[in-house]
Amino acid sequence: MTVTTITDAELAPKDYASDQEVRWCPGCGDYAILKAVQKALAELGAPRERTVFVSGIGCAARFPYYLSTYGFHTIHGRAPAIATGIKLANPTLDVWVVTGDGDGLSIGGNHMLHALRRNVDLQIILFNNEIYGLTKGQYSPTSRRGTHSPSTPQGSVESPVSPCAFALGAGARFVARAVDTQQPDVVASCSTTGCSITSPRKTWRVTRSSTWSTASRSCSDGTGSEDCD
Repeated sequence: MTVTTITDAELAPKDYASDQEVRWCPGCGDYAILKAVQKALAELGAPRERTVFVSGIGCAARFPYYLSTYGFHTIHGRAPAIATGIKLANPTLDVWVVTGDGDGLSIGGNHMLHALRRNVDLQIILFNNEIYGLTKGQYSPTSRRGTHSPSTPQGSVESPVSPCAFALGAGARFVARAVDTQQPDVVASCSTTGCSITSPRKTWRVTRSSTWSTASRSCSDGTGSEDCD
């Protein structure tokens, strides 16, 4: 009998997929982002046993379930803090944070700020759809002025947060951005130091959206059409 051993360098994108059913809204850009990240991991030859994905709460937070790596589905806004602890406890791990505009810039804004300014060696991917998707469409910190939502029925009066400006101001070492439909750009961003993808939301509204990835060094704010957190 011949036994074939697959080394990490020989892993294909499908080898980074878990056995879990991928469940997002039909047409959500998160599907494309997941495929791009799996492809990037394969191109990097990332060892699955030394790769960790950490998420908070929201549509984007499903990410760790769909990857055949280690993962933590944590609490709202605290993924950067927990990822920081993982990296400090074992600096040899490749630690990724997956978050959304509400999770990462509202309740988790303070944790995001400190992870960035400390330049912890993390890859942080922020899916910015300018809306709270999982909780049925309330406006988020990145929603543009005039956004009509269940929580702003007469239109938002606040100016939106710019994710890239936030990351750069906090001292991120690397900033990149891409749109989920531009797969080569997404894969290239993920294969360097971080991933930045714009993912459109199909269900709650049609909008230009921006997704940023800041690896304590990477951030992205792009343009798309419709979004999914």
